[in-house]
Amino acid sequence: MRSKNEKLQPAKVLANVSLKLGKMSANSACAYIYHQPKMPEALKELKNK
Repeated sequence: MRSKNEKLQPAKVLANVSLKLGKMSANSACAYIYHQPKMPEALKELKNK
């Protein structure tokens, strides 16, 4: 039982970090003047949440 929990914990941390990074990138603009990539619809849903 303990081994299963130890394997899931890094996956949960990685999922939380990626979600927070996605929210940060949805609420910011590109730093380069000539390049603003198209934002996927799923990422637009995270904007300002």
